[in-house]
Amino acid sequence: MKLGGHGRPLRGIILLGIVLAVSACSIQIPISPGESTPGTAGPGGRTAAPEESAPADSSSATLPPLTRAQITGEDMTFARGTYIEPGQMVAFSDGILRMPGWTQTKLMVNGESVYTSDRNCTASLRYTQVQDPLVVDGDDKASTEALFRFLDPSILPEYLMTTSWLWGESPGDATASIEFLTYMQEATGETPASALSLRLFHATRTGIAFTVTCESNDELAPAVADVRSRISVVPPG
Repeated sequence: MKLGGHGRPLRGIILLGIVLAVSACSIQIPISPGESTPGTAGPGGRTAAPEESAPADSSSATLPPLTRAQITGEDMTFARGTYIEPGQMVAFSDGILRMPGWTQTKLMVNGESVYTSDRNCTASLRYTQVQDPLVVDGDDKASTEALFRFLDPSILPEYLMTTSWLWGESPGDATASIEFLTYMQEATGETPASALSLRLFHATRTGIAFTVTCESNDELAPAVADVRSRISVVPPG
């Protein structure tokens, strides 16, 4: 995986409130008044964001109807984001704890689980809170780009790459993928090498963030590969 970025530290990690050794800063992503922090632990390593209602998306009429089996078994591209409906649950299945060399340090605290590896890498899996001010109705990709711009206005869409994560009930059973946008940053000085992957779901108004940081550039790609092989986004249903 090639490191990119635009010559600036990945401040988005700090702004997301992900706890790193290099920073103790925390800035909240904007939420609607009165909303609480999502994310609770569930059986089998699955954690879920809260169900949120939102106005029906008129653009969903442009997509042909699919059965749940088709939605589950086919890639969830950004263009297919309207198959996720308001009020449905967005969850991820977490199997990192069963991976040799990784240790869990936090389990769903304020919607975040954190792991550290024996190669000095950190993985954070978390949900955002409700993101009404940033949501672009009918468009997961534009919503995700808006979230990145909020985290750091200098992160332009051209700095983001589309990456694929597993889409299925569990990492071992997943046969399809789901698209995220990813921003990567090389290590600079005391700032670690970082990969931040986001998808903001316009229907649920919440997002999922997967972050991997390593002290060196060489360690980042294998650490990201480890995490991607042990995490799946669970189709709603």
